[in-house]
Amino acid sequence: MSLEKVAKFSEIVGKLKNIKRSGWASHVGIEKPESVADHSLRCAVLAMCFGDLAGVDTEKLIKMLLLHDVQEALIGDYDYSAKKKIGLEKFKAKEKSAAREILSLLPSKLKERYVDVWQEFEGRETPEAILANDIDKIEMMFQALEYEKEGYDSEKFDVFWTSAQTKIKTPVIQDLFKLLRDKRKSM
Repeated sequence: MSLEKVAKFSEIVGKLKNIKRSGWASHVGIEKPESVADHSLRCAVLAMCFGDLAGVDTEKLIKMLLLHDVQEALIGDYDYSAKKKIGLEKFKAKEKSAAREILSLLPSKLKERYVDVWQEFEGRETPEAILANDIDKIEMMFQALEYEKEGYDSEKFDVFWTSAQTKIKTPVIQDLFKLLRDKRKSM
């Protein structure tokens, strides 16, 4: 085992603690938004719960959500408008390249496994990948609700709520979305 490789990987992934989620700043004006690492942690905790409840491969689901934004350690976080400006296809290639670069630091056995998990998430075809993508969206809604409770202009969050509602596929996460939306309405 190469401890040096794992240490370098950890060092790079640690940068996610300082990379802020850009959509909150650009669309809402939040000066100190959550970090990518903050987002990934709650995604992984939600994966632990919903993976077990859904009867899917929870370990794989957690790995997907710990790795789903790993590329942002090298390229940063881009909101949808910035991705569109670059070109969505071009941006996806940039993300894939960055993810492979980071994961290539790991011993080959781990690299292959984690690249496969990252690509599965991106493919959105397996039950784990579909659920992982839904968890990615619902975590954003938990964060939006928290920011709204802090007093940020709720109208600025409408775009996030609309986007998530149209993209969530799994019934249990759709139900959770409705629960959060109802909480929002009662604030």
